This record gives sequence, C-alpha cells and structure tokens, in this order.
Amino acid sequence: MQSGFQELLDEFLLEARERADEVESMLLRLTSNDAEVKAASVARVRRELHTLKGNSGMMGFSDLQELAHTMEDHVDLIDLDAPEIDDLLGELDTLRRGLEQARLAASGADVATEPDEPGPDASEEPGETAVGDVAPEAREIAGSSVRVPFARIDQLVEMQAETLIFRNQLADAVHQGLLLIKETGVDPEELRVRSTNAWEDVERAQQALEKVLNQVQEHVTNLGMVPLQSLFRSLRRIVHDESSREGKDVELVIEGGDTPIDKTLLEAAADALGHLVRNAVIHGIEQPEERLRQGKSESGSVRLRANLEGGEVWIEVADDGAGVDLASLKTQARELLGEEAAGGSELALLFADGVSTRHGADLSAGRGVGLTAVKTSVERHGGRIDVRSQRGAGTSFMMRLPVTASILRSLLLWVDGEEYALPLSAVLETIRLTAEDWHEMNQARVARWRGQVVPLLDLGIAFGTVGSPRDQGFVVMIEIDGRYRGLVIDSISGIRDIVVKGLDTIVGQPVGISGSTILGDGRVIMILDPAALAAVPPFAETRR
Repeated sequence: MQSGFQELLDEFLLEARERADEVESMLLRLTSNDAEVKAASVARVRRELHTLKGNSGMMGFSDLQELAHTMEDHVDLIDLDAPEIDDLLGELDTLRRGLEQARLAASGADVATEPDEPGPDASEEPGETAVGDVAPEAREIAGSSVRVPFARIDQLVEMQAETLIFRNQLADAVHQGLLLIKETGVDPEELRVRSTNAWEDVERAQQALEKVLNQVQEHVTNLGMVPLQSLFRSLRRIVHDESSREGKDVELVIEGGDTPIDKTLLEAAADALGHLVRNAVIHGIEQPEERLRQGKSESGSVRLRANLEGGEVWIEVADDGAGVDLASLKTQARELLGEEAAGGSELALLFADGVSTRHGADLSAGRGVGLTAVKTSVERHGGRIDVRSQRGAGTSFMMRLPVTASILRSLLLWVDGEEYALPLSAVLETIRLTAEDWHEMNQARVARWRGQVVPLLDLGIAFGTVGSPRDQGFVVMIEIDGRYRGLVIDSISGIRDIVVKGLDTIVGQPVGISGSTILGDGRVIMILDPAALAAVPPFAETRR
C-alpha cells in the first residue's frame, strides 16, 4: 500500500473512531428527561453519522457508508419522548467492528479471524463482554494514534537545540580539563587554580544540560499522555447495558476526566475500571424496589473520580449501594480457602480467587475471578487497589497507578553488596535498625512501629544472599493493601527517577522482582516488587 494512502487511511480510522465515540456518547444522553438535551443530542448524532457516511464513501468503504446511512434513517425515526437507542448502539458496535476489519485488512492481517458476530458456540450473547473486559474501543486506545499540537513539537525542537548547545559546552569544558592534566612545567598553584576553574565550567555545563534534559523528559512523557476521559466515555456504555440488563436505574457521575495517564497504562486501567464499574452496577446497586424500602432514591449512582496525587493517578469507583455483607463474605471465604487463609482483612477477601458476593454466575459476573484479575493487573503495572465499604451505604474501590509506565521514582538501597530500586509509592518511612528494635514472635522477627507490630523481612534472606538475618542496618517500611512490612537492608543510596526495563525471558519472573533498570554508570540493577515482598511468608525470616 502506498505510504500516502496509508497515512490517509490512518487519519480516517482515527477520526472515524472519535466520531463513533461521540455518537455513542450522544445516544446515551438520550436517556435524559430533558427535551432540549435530547434534541441537541439527536442533532449531533445526525451530523456525526452524516460525516462518517461521507468519509467512508470517499475511502471506498461502501459497507460502512451504507451502515452509517441506515443509522441516519433510524435516528430520524427516534421518538424524543421514548428513545429506542439499544438497536442504534448495536449498529454502532457493528460499525466499529467494520472499522477494525478495515484496519486489519490494510495491515495485511487475516480478517477472517475477526468475526463480526459471535458464532453459535460462543459463550456470550451479541453486545456483551466477558468479565473484566470493557467495550472494544477502550482496548484500542492504547494502540491508537495521539494528536499532538504543533506548538508542543516546536517546543521540543527548541529544547533539542538547547541540548546541543549545552552538550558542546560540556564537551569543551571536559576537553580543557583533560588538557590541564597533561600540562607540564606549570607552577603548581597556577595549575590548581586553572584546574578548579575548568572543573567548575564542567559542573555549570552539566547542570545546564541536566536542566534542559529534565524538561525534554517531561515534554516527551506528556506526549504519551492521554486524558482519562477517552476511557471514561466507554464506561457509560457499560453502565447503560448492565443497568438495562439488571432492571436498574443507574447514573454514572464522572469527575476528573481531564486527568492524564500514560497511554501504555490505559489498557490496564480499561480492564480494571471496566470490571469495577460493572461490579458496582451488578453487585453494588440494589433493585429499585429494595432502594425504596431502604429509604433511598429509586435511582442509584456510580461515581468515577480521578485526580493526580504526587506521582500517581488515583481513580475511585464508588457506588451508593448496599455495601459488602462482611459476614457472608467471611463465611464463603472460610469454606473456599480454609480458616487460616480467611483470617486476614475481611474486605481483602474480595480479591481472593473464587470468592464472589453474587449468588450464581451469569454472562456478566458471579464466578469470583474478576476482582482477582483486576488486582493482579494493577499490581503488575506498578499500582495498587484498596477497598472501603459500609453496609447500606455503598462500596468504594481506589485504584492507584503510576502516571507513566517508563519512568519510576524509586528508593535505591543496598543489600549484601547488591543495589536495588524500590518504587517510592510503596514506601512509608525508613528507620535505623538496632538489635534492641526487634524481637521474635512465632519464629519470625517483628518490630514495633507507630503503635503496631510489623513483621520484618530481611532481603538478604529472601534472595538467598546471606545465611542469617542482620541485626543492624535500616528498615524500609512499606504498605500494600493495608498490610505493613519492614524490609531489612544494609544502607540507602538515595531517591532517583529510573527507566523501567523488562526482564529477559531467560530470567523468568523471580519472586520479589518486577523489572530492571540501568544506572548512569552502566550497572544493571533489579527493581523490587513491593506487593510480592509484602506477601512473602514470615517464616522466610527464620535463621538458617
């Protein structure tokens, strides 16, 4: 395919997906009781479909053109007092699948492996998604193009010019310093003064270069950011579909849609939020008649709130439903997992494999695997998820993800001659350890910290680099899912932004290690996995 046409096709597909998203958003607004909102939404749908029809015809996609035309006809028949939007939403899904097939065909993929409709052996009905999934367009976000204003490109070009200037200054300063080293027959005092001045020039050039490189890093990171609104839009469809299927009236309230997130993390967020929102509608919100008996409004609400906190994106999914029945949850967990496994935090049992608050499974939920997959996905991407619930008042899930997947702010530490990087988001405090600060409990070491007993884990013992736990050094207190753990180490190097690299497949996935990074001196060090370390059994601390 000629590059010119490929660029035109890419632009068409990007714009068509955006217009399809807008059509869906407007169709979902037709559930409003405001006649003016309905009228404006219908008018917007007509405009977007008309443009989609024209652009599809221009690109030679006659089937998409015909489908957009059919949808236009159906929109004209909509009764504003009683909108029938489900059929239109189904046609929109078909149009989206057509766009995806066009993309696959252009890339040379075998579109026969991408069926329009589920086959007779499919386990799902048309229009439904599996547990943990979201609508298809949300999954495409991570691989789609990102629009970048020319102004931001111009800024990068200017920064690149500054980088060259400061790089040359640094190279010249280093060169002058090296020449002084080779000079002979010079008065020692004069040589000392000249050397001092030369290396001061090196330091100034290095600081100027570091400053502009930090700006470049920030701008390049921002180029890979997309607003969460692009994902939140698809969640409205989930609320619409699931509430209709459940016979409930549920409103989705969104705050902080302009919060940015790394495009590579959007798929993880899409999977997690898709399940959490579906979970809120199905498990959380009561049936209308039950809500009325409880003195609540007949209509339930799911609130989606996003904001930036330090180096993390915090996304909360909260409902005003029945809350979690802790007694029932505890009983079920005890039956499935045993007394010992069910002895931790009651709400943490929601994430246990096989535990579900729904009695019986259907196409949307009930097998007790969704929240387990959500937690695993979030933690694999360097995030964490917490839950709060009040019986009769609702449940809230708080998901925390790093703003960017490639740059990680970390605490550098040493254990038995090896340096490691620990994600700073999990670190609460670092304290010096002496022999008087710890004692043994059930053959494991613990320490008192802020009024509570915290189990200790010597990283040398965990990684097999030492035979017995150390009695002095430092303890790094970390917290994961409400669990506290003290990591015993030798020393701390400092805090640094590191570039996250994956592990080679030959290495596998060692327990307690999530990745690697390369330091400025060329050394490769491992990145610690706080969630895995917090879960290491206490007996790993036992002296050998």
